[in-house]
Amino acid sequence: MTFKGIIAALWKRVEEVPTDDVFLLKGNIETVSDEVRFYKEMGKRVFVDMDFVEGLGDGEYAIRFLKNRADVDGIITVKLKNYLAARKLSIPAILRFFALDSRAVEKGISQIESNNVEIVEVLPGIAVFKFVKRLKRRNFNLIAAGLIDEEDEAKELLKVADAISTSSESLWYMRGV
Repeated sequence: MTFKGIIAALWKRVEEVPTDDVFLLKGNIETVSDEVRFYKEMGKRVFVDMDFVEGLGDGEYAIRFLKNRADVDGIITVKLKNYLAARKLSIPAILRFFALDSRAVEKGISQIESNNVEIVEVLPGIAVFKFVKRLKRRNFNLIAAGLIDEEDEAKELLKVADAISTSSESLWYMRGV
């Protein structure tokens, strides 16, 4: 599974989403199934950031709940243990990575390479430029996210990243990506 172009990052329900993929970034254990169903009925591929679902814990059972009860297409998490558990269950997963400083980038790259992570989301998005310069090799799908709200910035990021996850609705309508 890979991502390409623009992904709608949602902090609240949005009635019209022109992108093929949706990242749900907020919810709770009572509403997550309804939110996923709402977007799947639009034909969207839906990933849920499990770290932001109130009332949901970590680990295999939380991931099984999201897949079997909420019918997600995959999960997003900052926790390597959740990423690895999802992979063990054959559930698509994105490892979210915060590039806070040079040390965090080096540690993150090491973790990504040693665990054969398949999809990585780097925040803030602009850090992707520094991130890719430090890679020895790139054998994963790369998503830039966070603080991306200008079209020219998005176009430059898409030269080095496969996709952009953004809550900026104007970027959801970008042409030629």
